[in-house]
Amino acid sequence: MVDLEGKSKMARSKINVHDPKSPKLAVSDKPVLQPNLPALQLPLTPNDIKTASFPLCEAYDNYLRLPQLRTLWDSNNFPNWAHEPIMKPALNGLEITFRFISTVLSDPRPYANKREWARRLESLAKAQVQLISTLCKDQEESPETCGEVPVRDVSSSGYRSYSEASLLPRLATWHRSKDVAQRILATVEAEMTRCSYTLGLGEPNLTGKPILRYDAVCMPNELHSLETTPFDHVENFENLNLHATHQIVESWSRAARVLLESVAESVEGRRFEKAARECYAVERIWKLLSEIEDLHLLMDPNDFMKLKKQIAIRGFGDTAAFCFRSKELVEVAKICREMKRMVPGILEVEVDPKGGPGMVEAAMRIYAEKKAEGVVEVLQAMLGIEAAMKRFFYDYKQVVAAVMGSAEAGGNRVDSGDSLSQIFLEPTYFPSLDAAKTFLGYYWDNHENTLTWH
Repeated sequence: MVDLEGKSKMARSKINVHDPKSPKLAVSDKPVLQPNLPALQLPLTPNDIKTASFPLCEAYDNYLRLPQLRTLWDSNNFPNWAHEPIMKPALNGLEITFRFISTVLSDPRPYANKREWARRLESLAKAQVQLISTLCKDQEESPETCGEVPVRDVSSSGYRSYSEASLLPRLATWHRSKDVAQRILATVEAEMTRCSYTLGLGEPNLTGKPILRYDAVCMPNELHSLETTPFDHVENFENLNLHATHQIVESWSRAARVLLESVAESVEGRRFEKAARECYAVERIWKLLSEIEDLHLLMDPNDFMKLKKQIAIRGFGDTAAFCFRSKELVEVAKICREMKRMVPGILEVEVDPKGGPGMVEAAMRIYAEKKAEGVVEVLQAMLGIEAAMKRFFYDYKQVVAAVMGSAEAGGNRVDSGDSLSQIFLEPTYFPSLDAAKTFLGYYWDNHENTLTWH
């Protein structure tokens, strides 16, 4: 339990505002109000984020062809390119979105909302392009990874100036998808201006920059061969939509996991600016995952509920939230939750097993002085990940209830005792940073002069 009232008394006992020799805060002689800080109660038993049962996870993996997808992600075609494990699943998610656009625009059902599907998928593709361009730019700014990107000059003889295998150039020539594809290509052109190369998907490339060897990195032919499912015999078009949606989720979850591994390495090497950039990318991935999950809202309710039975989405006695069948997503959530263990190393203090104020004081010093380069940024970025992750699980709960009904949701029931509610309702993962900001807030509420440290 974290008792902020107890911590405030401990902190005030060490801060003598009238003693000039005090090693703590140096403030004026103005009387200090002593607020009663509320005690924050942590749960007695921590909510363990864990996957669903093995058979459910296995069925989920086989449905999405994840063993084969993981083989693609694990292939190391460019050993000198440190960002390949991040960029490959990210580009896979984008390429699957192109296939998804083709799928929904080919939907023969007269009641399918093709217009809104096209709008949502166009928005999703653009969001992915923006995030990919950010990852490319961050890589170029990192001395550990720059200079190894597999690119090809557009003037190289014998090569096309754009991908031969990606579906986007073909969508740009199909009358049903031409407008959508052209707007996505315009986004690629605009977003990649920040980088020294472009993706090579058929964008104008007016400056003649080198193009990424997209087909060698993304491997679209191998990727699209995994479109089939064990339930292709089911005559239900929502099967294709559900399959594509979750393959995109899995692709970006893998990219997030690799990014988080890089964050740990960056923090250990005290490269805080790089760690902050990577954390902000992970935050954006959580927001992107929420946008992907929202696609379920466009699925026809009757067809989806029929599909739910056809492919046995909800088994007898199954109470786990559907998202916990994704091993990748659960692992990402666990790593994000455990980022709190990096804070003592970042602040360069040891954890007091008795709950002393050392961590809080160190955080207050960092926030006040801003002398440690990149430290404030990485701490704020970690808090951003926590907020985005909790928001994802809250949004996911609402989507499940909207798509299948709160009663049908089973493990995602609307009471406060289920695992999803516990995730987004539990206290902050960073109580020391939270307490530091609380004390700073109380300080500025009661003082006008600048806070200084001796």
